[in-house]
Amino acid sequence: MTTEDGPKPVLKQSTFSRRAAVAGLGALIVPRHVLGGPGYQAPSDTLNIIAVGVGGMGRGYLRSMKGENILAMCDLDPEGYAARAFRGFPQAKMYRDYREMFDKEKTADAVVIAVPDHWHAIIQMEALRRRKHIYSAKPMVHTLHELRTVLAAEREAKVVTQLSVQTCASEYACTTSEYLMSGVLGPVHEVHLWTDHPWEPAAMRRPTETATVPNGFDWDKWLGPAPFRPYHPIYHPWNWRAWWDFGEATVGDMACHLTNIFYNALKLVPPTRVEGRRSTMREGLFRITPDDRDILPSPIATPETESYATMVTWDIPEREGLPPLRVHWYDGGLRPARPLGMDLTQPMPAEGALYVGSKGMLLAGARGRFSLFPEKQFKDFVPPAKTLPRSIGHYREFIEAAKGSGKPTNCNFTFGGKLTELALLGAIAARTGRALDWDSQNLTFPGDPEANALVDPPKRAGYTL
Repeated sequence: MTTEDGPKPVLKQSTFSRRAAVAGLGALIVPRHVLGGPGYQAPSDTLNIIAVGVGGMGRGYLRSMKGENILAMCDLDPEGYAARAFRGFPQAKMYRDYREMFDKEKTADAVVIAVPDHWHAIIQMEALRRRKHIYSAKPMVHTLHELRTVLAAEREAKVVTQLSVQTCASEYACTTSEYLMSGVLGPVHEVHLWTDHPWEPAAMRRPTETATVPNGFDWDKWLGPAPFRPYHPIYHPWNWRAWWDFGEATVGDMACHLTNIFYNALKLVPPTRVEGRRSTMREGLFRITPDDRDILPSPIATPETESYATMVTWDIPEREGLPPLRVHWYDGGLRPARPLGMDLTQPMPAEGALYVGSKGMLLAGARGRFSLFPEKQFKDFVPPAKTLPRSIGHYREFIEAAKGSGKPTNCNFTFGGKLTELALLGAIAARTGRALDWDSQNLTFPGDPEANALVDPPKRAGYTL
């Protein structure tokens, strides 16, 4: 097997795997606190980290790992959007090409990947070939075909992985799962999820005017596998997520954060159907004239960005004795109807979840407030015991696992891949605006050529997995 730049890199043993070989000599080693004082972290206990994409979320990820050794950072806009990150880690070497960084930083144990979604899989595959532990932004990848390819490579590489779904490590997620597993709601048959995003502008048209590429920014490499588009600030540095070329809109961005909370508690499996609906995008201005044809502008048949608001439903089949489950998604300010019996003075949270079972409903706000309905029925209810193990911290999980703790991360690629499949299906349904049957095993939408074309869309020449 070869890459576009030559032979497949030799798979080397991780630095921390080599260190583990001397673990049996522990009795002969002087404790590090004796050598360096309280709080001292010996170099042999420090993770060597490199990072790709540090202008946005990547900077935050690295700050959460600041106790480790940040060897090097790579970004295509080092003089602009990423300049602040480079100033924050002056000891780190600066690169513009991630392949050069991988080649030169041979002592790196782990890589942080925080590039736009359309680049995730390509860089993840390079890291997996080199047996680097991976901390990656979510969703895991940009397409369903990439998802299966990366998951297969991860199983072979046997490295530590973590997806940036911080809610996996939260008290809120554990408490919600404990409510659901307690049986207080009876079998759950509906879940409603909502978020107040999008943050970025939505319902945008492709710009027709030209713009100058910022000094030092490699726009062509930023596009990478995506179709060529002339540079415009409407894409970079922030708005790329709303464009189907580069991201998966709000449902693709946020679904992993919300579905992980109940995925295991309700024993989810891939859906058999997904349906998307969105607010209508129109071209032109409203004009009131005697001619009725001029009253309304024309709908845009194939919008290239998400709309102002989106609704998605995933249909989950029966599994392990549980009834079919319908999961509803709302964004752009949309929310489900208030639960019956809910006090009108009690506000619906801006982001949250409503679980509907045969015996009652649970309203779980993202800030950790839990309410059962009908209220009279549950007035004497005692919250369930804390039976699930709590996390040592989302980033700490990854660091300790990469150092050889033997404990898996809560949102490794295996679990994160399940969440990503839901997110990507939601994005495709929102993009097509209709109901789609889904055959997860064969990675296909039966009888729908348009949707199937989005499973593995072509990449620009020179960019493959």
